[in-house]
Amino acid sequence: MAGEKPHSIAETRNDGRLSAPSAARNISPILEVIGPYVPSGGVALEIASGTGEHAVAFADAFPETIWQPTDIDAERLISIDAWRARKGILNMRVAQVLDATAPSWRTGPFEMAVTVNLMHLINAKAAQAVVNGVARNLLPGGHWFLYGPFRTQGLFRSDSDQAFHAALTEQNPDIGYKDIEAIEAWATEAGLSRAALIEMPANNLVLVMRQTRE
Repeated sequence: MAGEKPHSIAETRNDGRLSAPSAARNISPILEVIGPYVPSGGVALEIASGTGEHAVAFADAFPETIWQPTDIDAERLISIDAWRARKGILNMRVAQVLDATAPSWRTGPFEMAVTVNLMHLINAKAAQAVVNGVARNLLPGGHWFLYGPFRTQGLFRSDSDQAFHAALTEQNPDIGYKDIEAIEAWATEAGLSRAALIEMPANNLVLVMRQTRE
């Protein structure tokens, strides 16, 4: 994805698996709140699956759902499949290449989309392409579960968030924190409606949007 770079230092294991500290920290809180939005059956698409640690955790926790992990980085695609093999997960598909920042990307259709820690790593145009693509590919009644750090009403939620944003924009002035209100506005314009806005540990947020289009 244009400009997308992992912000956590991932440890590489001998079998190709990568392990990111942020994934280990946030998977339990995410699993605590994602349940009501996971379809019983059908396919859930994870956009920018990274190391694959979230994908195997989702598949393990929700065995009735088929999980489709995606990424654009070859090393991460290898890691995702290595985690799948290591855990012996049967309801998780082989990782696929997907650039969700492409203007007209299509895959699926699918009953759910999950995106974790992506929006602050890409520019605004790419972020809006992700939003529009999710809306275009999500089945009626399906949910998009979006997790990450955001600003609210233009304000940073903590001093550490402001410092992290500054570090990101120093590397690339086009990326950094997005306003959650802007993300929701793009999603609403694309035909989605808010199902929930959930406070998470470490000042993160979960925005859940529902496909209302018939």
